[in-house]
Amino acid sequence: MFKVSQEMRLNTQAAASSSSSTSSPSGSGLEGNSPEDGGIFGRYQRTPDADAYPAEPPRVYVAPELTDAGKVQLLHFPSGALRVNSSVGFVIKRNGVKGNFEVRVEGPSGQPIQPVQQQQLDPERFQIDCHLAAGAGLYKVHIKCNSVTLPRSPFIIVAIAGIAESIEGKPQNTSVPILDSDVSKVQSRGLGLTHVSLVERNEFTVDCSQAGSNMLLVGVLGQRGPCEEVVVKHLGRSIHRITYRVCDPGDYVLVVKWGEQHIPGSPFSLSAE
Repeated sequence: MFKVSQEMRLNTQAAASSSSSTSSPSGSGLEGNSPEDGGIFGRYQRTPDADAYPAEPPRVYVAPELTDAGKVQLLHFPSGALRVNSSVGFVIKRNGVKGNFEVRVEGPSGQPIQPVQQQQLDPERFQIDCHLAAGAGLYKVHIKCNSVTLPRSPFIIVAIAGIAESIEGKPQNTSVPILDSDVSKVQSRGLGLTHVSLVERNEFTVDCSQAGSNMLLVGVLGQRGPCEEVVVKHLGRSIHRITYRVCDPGDYVLVVKWGEQHIPGSPFSLSAE
């Protein structure tokens, strides 16, 4: 593309002189010193639209942010069967993963369940609530982050209907039996009863071997709700090992019950820094 008007000349005078000496003895060939007498000219004139290119508005392409969906955790997701028409709640913890979450619940027939409520508890956690109102069967919970499906999604919730029946077809007695126990004889020990670590799992043991027969119930509650993980393992002879894990600093309440009664020292007041 020429920016100004230009001329281009192809000099053919030497070639014309050579041809005239062989084909025109009379000397009527090309002679003279002017360029017009011995050259062929090409003239290029710049036109007003010489630099006119198709003009388009600028385009900005936005790519989705890279998402490591494997870091996302589900807390308090139901692991056992639930009754039809019961409410289900669990927590999504992003663990530093940026982006938006999309939660969709399908009923046993494949139809979506509405509404699915999503509430942000803090920058890291989201509360999800829904209602199992589509009958008994398998409910599928589909979860995506930035359109990236979480590993093991869809998650399965089993819903059952009715009351369990005995062999004779009569409803079973669902009342809780009265157990013979003495909560004052329960003994507990371990660092997890007095100190809380944010890095490692906290642990303590509860000895119920002299306290009769009953159920051991353990819970840890913080300022933002229940802690991330509580594991109760029976070691035999009514001795239990409890481990729990917390991720946020603050004050916590540790509750340990033998049946319906608190064990000695419960509830325990703890602080994580």
